[in-house]
Amino acid sequence: MTSTPLDDVSFLARSDHRVEVLRTLAPGARSRPELHAETEIPQPTLGRVLGSFEDRNWVERRNGEYALTAAGALVAAEFTDLLDTVETVQRLGDVLVQLPTDEMAFDVRAFADATVWTPEPGDTLSHIRRMEETWLEADRKRLLGGTLGPASFEQRRDNAREFVEREMRAETVVSTAMMERGMSDPELNRLVREHWDPERMVGYLYDGPIPLILAIADDTAMLAPTDENGIPTAVVVTENEAVRAWVDDRIDEYREQATELTFDDLPP
Repeated sequence: MTSTPLDDVSFLARSDHRVEVLRTLAPGARSRPELHAETEIPQPTLGRVLGSFEDRNWVERRNGEYALTAAGALVAAEFTDLLDTVETVQRLGDVLVQLPTDEMAFDVRAFADATVWTPEPGDTLSHIRRMEETWLEADRKRLLGGTLGPASFEQRRDNAREFVEREMRAETVVSTAMMERGMSDPELNRLVREHWDPERMVGYLYDGPIPLILAIADDTAMLAPTDENGIPTAVVVTENEAVRAWVDDRIDEYREQATELTFDDLPP
């Protein structure tokens, strides 16, 4: 009986060994001893896998080596893409639901290399600190944010001092509410006013809610969805060019609707 496409997909998916052989042959032909050495699949099992692939015209023998046919190469490429997509979705987990995927100018598969930072056991702020540290260490810094997060004023002061002492440069677009909350701390207010430098600290005030924290740190893009209290629930970190370009564009969009922050805008 002729198998259906779903039969062959199921046949391949049921065995890690079959997937491993297909992936190993994708770059080029291998002898059976080479396949055994690279995959560590027992010889009897390897023989059955190769035989089943030959029956499906996915593999052929050429000069003592096994090579993918055109059909086998197509199956290998498409199945690998499917596995990568499923792995990406699983790794992002619930965070994917919190991202504005309908507004993103790229496919979710662009997150294939992404890392997800979430609160560590016993440390609910760990992912936020990692985001701040990554941003502060970068030479090129951009930020779109509507909340300061739950860190203490002491931590904010430390970050501000580091920014000043290292003569860092940054461009930020923040909500009016975020700026007012930050400047409500007298010490932080004093630091900003004393070291105000519009050439290094280019800021913009956006009068409205900003539902997603976005940041650029050199070649790294960071996306942090927030809960109903404006607290980042996780941070998605990636160097994918398409994601980084979208984050840059999104920051630009908010900046165009914001007003440039001047010294007179700082609370006295």
